Amino acid sequence: MAKKSKNAPAETGGVAKSILTWLVKAYVFLMLVVYPLYFQDKYYDMSDAKWAFYRNVSAFFALAAAVILIWHVGCFVAGKKTKEFFAGAVKNLNATDCFVIAYLLTCCISTLITPYRRFVIWGFDGWYMGLIAQLSFGLIYFLVSRFWRWEKLHLLLILAAAALVFFLGVIMRFRIDPMGMYGDLDDYYLQHFISTLGQTTWYSSYMCIVFPLGLIAYCCAQKTWLRIAAGVFCVIGFLTFVTQNSDSAYVAMFGIFFLLFWISFASDERFLRFLECLVMALGSFKFMGLLQLLFADRMVGLDSLSIFMSQSVVTLILLVAVVLLYLFMRLYVFKKTEFHVTSLKKLRIVMLVLLVLGTAAVVIYVCLNTAGKLPAGLSSGSNYLVFNDAWGNNRGVSWRCTIDGYFRADPLRKLFGVGPDSFAEYIYTYYQADLDKVLGRQIIQACAHNEWLNALLNTGVLGLAAYLGTFVSSFADCMKGAERHPYLHGVAMAIAAYIFHNFFCYQQIICTPTIFILMGMAQSVIRHGDSEE
Repeated sequence: MAKKSKNAPAETGGVAKSILTWLVKAYVFLMLVVYPLYFQDKYYDMSDAKWAFYRNVSAFFALAAAVILIWHVGCFVAGKKTKEFFAGAVKNLNATDCFVIAYLLTCCISTLITPYRRFVIWGFDGWYMGLIAQLSFGLIYFLVSRFWRWEKLHLLLILAAAALVFFLGVIMRFRIDPMGMYGDLDDYYLQHFISTLGQTTWYSSYMCIVFPLGLIAYCCAQKTWLRIAAGVFCVIGFLTFVTQNSDSAYVAMFGIFFLLFWISFASDERFLRFLECLVMALGSFKFMGLLQLLFADRMVGLDSLSIFMSQSVVTLILLVAVVLLYLFMRLYVFKKTEFHVTSLKKLRIVMLVLLVLGTAAVVIYVCLNTAGKLPAGLSSGSNYLVFNDAWGNNRGVSWRCTIDGYFRADPLRKLFGVGPDSFAEYIYTYYQADLDKVLGRQIIQACAHNEWLNALLNTGVLGLAAYLGTFVSSFADCMKGAERHPYLHGVAMAIAAYIFHNFFCYQQIICTPTIFILMGMAQSVIRHGDSEE
C-alpha cells in the first residue's frame, strides 16, 4: 500500500481552491454579463424574472461552494491543520470584511427580534430585499474576494454587456424597440421602463455603477484599440445618461467626475484624458440634443433636467470652453512650458472644501426657503428648492415618515431596526393616512427611497453603521490599492456613484448584487494582484 503523502491535505485543498475559483468566475460571468440582458415576459414581470434568475443562480453556486468548502475543511481536519486554517482566515480579515460580517450579524439579530415578520425573510413582493437577499450579498462579497482572480477579458465582457444594455436604452428613447419590449403598453411604460432592466431608477442604478469601469478603462488604457473601444463605450454611456430620465443619475455623475478630477492630477497625461472625458460627455449631450430636435416626433418625453443637459446653450458653452482648455494645455502648456499638473494637487482640496460649503449652503437655503424665512427676492417656488411631502417625486413624505418612524420606535428597534425589508409593514402601521394622501391607496411604498434611511429603519443604527462602513471602507481600500492597480479607481467611482445615487433610491435585485461583486473583485485584486497566480 502506498505511503500517504504528508502534503495530501494541502494538495487536496489546492484542488478545492482551484474548483472554487472557476465556480466564482462562472458566477461573476453570469451575474455581470448575462444577468443584465436577461428577461422573460418583457416588462410584465421584470422584477420577478430578475429575482428568480438571481435566486436560482446564487443558490446553485452557493450550494456548490458549500460542498467544496466542507470538503476543503475536511481535508484540513484529516491533516490536523484545522486550527491553522481558521487562524489564517481570521488573520486575513480586513476592515471591510469586518463591516460586512457586522452587517450580516445585525440583519440576523434584527430578523430574530422583530415583531414584523411578514416580509422579513424573503422580502416585500417585487423587491425581495429580506434576510435571504442580505445574507446573499455578504456571501457574494466573501466568495468573490477570496476566489475570483482578475483577467482583463472579464472587464471587456462586462463592458460589452453594459454597452448593449446602454445602446438599447438610447434607441428605445426614440421608439426603436427591436425586441418588442413595449408591445401594446401605453406611454407610461415608454417613459418609465427602459432596455432590459425595467424601471428607469433600476436602469440608472446599474448604469451609474458599471459606467465608471469603462470610463477608467479609457483613462488607463495604453493600447490604442482598447482606448478606442473604451471611448466608444463612454460615448454610448453618456448618450444614455442624458436620456435615462432619472434625476438621481446626475448626482452620481457629478460624484464620478469629481473623483475623476481628483485622480487626474497624478500626471499630465491623466489630466488630458480627464479633459477628453469631459469633451466626450458634453459632446454626447449636444449630439443627443441634435437628435432630439431632428426626430422630435419619435422622442420619448424626458424630464426638464435631461432636456437642459442635452439642449441648453449652457452645455454648449461648456463644451467650447473645455475644448479650448484641452487644446491650450496639450499644445502649449505641456509642450512649451515646464508646468506640470502635479504641482496643483492642493487645488483638489480647495475644490473639495468649496463643494462641501456649497452643499451646506444649498441645504441651509432649502431649509430657510421651505420655512418661509427668506425675503421675497431670494425665495423660490421651485420643486427642487422647497422640501415638502411632494418633494423629489413624493420622496418628501417617505423621508419624513421614515425619520419620524425611527424616532418613535423603542430602544431595541433603534439599535437593530424593524427587520430587513419590513419598511412597509412597520411604516403603514402608523403612517398609512399620510402616505395614502400623497401617493394614493393604489400605491404601497415598499421602501424609503433613500437607501441609507431605509437601512436605518430596517436594521437600526448598528446596521446602518455596518452597512455604510462597508462602502466607505471598500472605497478607501480601492483608492489606496489604485496606486498599484489603477483600474481600482473604477470600482472606487462605482462605490461613490452608488452612495450618491442611492441617497435618492434604494436597494434592488440588480444593482446591489452588482456593487457587492465589484467590491469583492476589488478586494481580490488587492489581495492577489491583477493577474492570475
